[in-house]
Amino acid sequence: MTYEEQAAFVEAFSRNVATVRPTKVASFVESWNNGEDMDYCGDYTDIMDALLMWNDAIKWQLQQLKEGVTA
Repeated sequence: MTYEEQAAFVEAFSRNVATVRPTKVASFVESWNNGEDMDYCGDYTDIMDALLMWNDAIKWQLQQLKEGVTA
């Protein structure tokens, strides 16, 4: 993820889930993006679930664009 993508995810998480402080979300996403070995539980479970959904949504949208499907 680029810095802009990370910031967009943190903003979306804060707006839609808001169970964790944005600074904590940003730190987690940065560590995950850097490939650090993540041991997540508690608050981090919500972040990871949202992050995996975010990535799946991006993959889906890219596949739609590749297939020439428009919404």
